[in-house]
Amino acid sequence: MSQAPIEKHESSEEKGDRLANYLTMVGHLCTDINQGALTAVLPFLVASNGYSYTAATMLIFASNVASAVIQPLFGWMGDHKARPWFMALGTFLAGLGMCGIGFLTDYRLVVASAMVSGIGVAMFHPEGGRIANLAAGSSKASGMSIFAVGGNMGFFVGPILTSAFLTAFGMHGTLVFLVPAIVCSIVLLAFNQRFKALGVAHQSSGVAGHTQEHWGHFGLLMGVLSIRSILSYGLLAFIPLFLMGVLGQNAALSSLVISAFAIAGGVATLVSGRVSGSVGTHRLIVGCITATVVLTAIFSLNRSLVLAVILAMLLAVSTDLFYPSAVALGMSYVPGHLGTASGLSYGIAVCVGGVAEPFLGAAGDAIGLPRSSWSWRASRHWRPSWPSFWPALTHVAHR
Repeated sequence: MSQAPIEKHESSEEKGDRLANYLTMVGHLCTDINQGALTAVLPFLVASNGYSYTAATMLIFASNVASAVIQPLFGWMGDHKARPWFMALGTFLAGLGMCGIGFLTDYRLVVASAMVSGIGVAMFHPEGGRIANLAAGSSKASGMSIFAVGGNMGFFVGPILTSAFLTAFGMHGTLVFLVPAIVCSIVLLAFNQRFKALGVAHQSSGVAGHTQEHWGHFGLLMGVLSIRSILSYGLLAFIPLFLMGVLGQNAALSSLVISAFAIAGGVATLVSGRVSGSVGTHRLIVGCITATVVLTAIFSLNRSLVLAVILAMLLAVSTDLFYPSAVALGMSYVPGHLGTASGLSYGIAVCVGGVAEPFLGAAGDAIGLPRSSWSWRASRHWRPSWPSFWPALTHVAHR
C-alpha cells in the first residue's frame, strides 16, 4: 500500500512534460534565428559596409564572448532557483540586438549590438536546456534532440529571413528579427508557472543530493564540444564567404546555402538519440568529428557550386548528428547541476568557436579562404591526436 504513491511519482517523472519540451524547442528556434542570421548577414556587411573578413567575423567574436562569459552564471542561478523567465527575456534581447545591427552605422555600436544579442542567447540556453532535460522525463537523449532541433531550425530560418528582407529593404531589413522575438517571449511568459513547476518538482525529489557527480568526465566532454564548436562556427561563417569570394556567387545565394546546411543539420539532430542508441555515443562522436575534418579539407579544394552545396549538407550532418547525445551524456554526469551543465555546454564550449572566428578571418584576409587554417591545417592538427583520445572518450561514454 505504501509503495503506490512512490510508483506514481516515479512514473510521472519518467513521463515528463511533452508540451514543455516542445515549447523549449520553439524558444530555441526563435533565439537561434538570430545566431543563424548573424552569420548570414556577414556577406551583406562586407558588400554594403566594406568590412574586411576580420571586421565582419569580429561580430561573431563579440557576440560569443559576451555569451560565453555570462552564460554559466545564468546556469548556476537556474540551479539554485528556477527562473524560466530567463528564456523569454533572452529571446527578446537576442532579437533586439540582431535588429540593431542593421540600423546602427558606427562600427563600435554594431559590435555592441551583436553583444546584446549574445547576452540574450546566454540567458536563454542554460534555462532552456535545464527545463528541456527535466521535461524529457526518462528519455533524455530524445528530449535534448527535440530541444536542439529548435536551434537547427533557427539557423535555417535566420538566413532565409536575412536574404529575403535585406535584399528587399537593405540593412534595415533586420527589423524583421524583432517579430519572432516579441511573439515567442510572450508565449514563453504565458507558460512560466508550468516551467517553474518542473524545477520545483526536481528540487523536491532529492535526487541531486544522493547522486554521485563526475565533473572530470563532464570536462572531457566539454573539450569534445569545444572542438565541434570551432569546426561548426568556422563552417557557418566561411561557407557563405567562400562561395562569394572564391566561387563568385552573390551574397543572397551564399547566405541561403547556410539554410541548406541547417536543414541537413536539423534532420541529423532529430535522429541523434536513435543513432546514438544504436552505435554508441563515443563511436558516434569520433566518427562525426573525423568525417568533419575530411569533408572540410575536400570543401576547401572544391570549385563546383553544386558539389559545394552537397558537401555543406554532409558537413552539417557530421557536426550535428552527435551533438544532442553528447550534451545529454554530459548532463547525466552532473544531474544536480543541470543549469550549470547546460550553461557550460551551450556557453563556453559552444562559444569557443565564435571566439576563434577573428583568427580564422585574419587567416582568410592574409592567405585567402581556400588556404586558410580553418580547413586543411585544422585537419592536420587534430588527426594525430585521435589514437590517444579514443580510449579516454570510450571510458567516459561507458561510465
